[in-house]
Amino acid sequence: MRVLITGATGFVGKNLIQKMNREYDLHILVRPNSNWEDIGISNVFEFSDNTTQLAEYLKEKHIDGIIHLASLYIAEHKTEQVKDIVISNVYLGTALLEACKIAGTKWFLNTGTIWQNYNAPDYSNEYHPVNLYSASKQAFMTMAQYYTETTDIRFCTLKLCDTYGPNDTRSKIFALFHQIAKSGEVLQMSPGNQKLDILHIDDVTNGFLLMVNLIAKNREILDEYVLTSHNHISLKEIAKTFTKVTGQNININWGGRPYRIREVIKPWKGTPVPKWIPRVNIEKGIKTLYSN
Repeated sequence: MRVLITGATGFVGKNLIQKMNREYDLHILVRPNSNWEDIGISNVFEFSDNTTQLAEYLKEKHIDGIIHLASLYIAEHKTEQVKDIVISNVYLGTALLEACKIAGTKWFLNTGTIWQNYNAPDYSNEYHPVNLYSASKQAFMTMAQYYTETTDIRFCTLKLCDTYGPNDTRSKIFALFHQIAKSGEVLQMSPGNQKLDILHIDDVTNGFLLMVNLIAKNREILDEYVLTSHNHISLKEIAKTFTKVTGQNININWGGRPYRIREVIKPWKGTPVPKWIPRVNIEKGIKTLYSN
């Protein structure tokens, strides 16, 4: 099967490519001047805002489907970042779908976020964006509806919770804990009672593989699914677990700063991917980060 992946240079993208590379004919879409040489993929299309050229590539290479991971994540945006958010999270995906329509590409697996459903009552599907980033992810899904209603493209969104794992270069919570453990500095944090839904990268990539299998085989699927740990844990509890597993003491002043605007206190669950369950609990996951 021939699959084009966007966001290949990101954390999820790199790990997904490692799992798919042996069984799939993989192609990646990158922006000009992207650093993609270390990914190990020879089929590379540089997208320079030419949708017609992209459609020709999809048709020439007989691409069966798209895994759309590329996005611009900004938790609290600044005014000058609005344009970049829209271009990255709305325009790029729409250009891809337009190219798929022209080329006859069969399916499109989109990546969303549980932040599109801010504290939805009773875990309903009601849409409430946490921030502009999550609003832009929803905006693309609205754009996609036009293509699903006017073409035969099979489209599904897989919404992600927080992710972590080895070789993650992002400034995520475990990297922050490790940093202050080494420096001894005091970290000013919120009261820490917010619950997190967090998944190890191995569980995330397994979820993507299962969804690719479902959507590629034209199985009856919903418009969206969620990858969830099924185990919401408070930020305070995560800090305690980190110390227990690693033996690293961390100095945190809980309540040293307020919660963020629209802080997610209780994550949204959504509909889990059929026949998928997470295998890596938080203790085992932290061990994979610091096993050396």
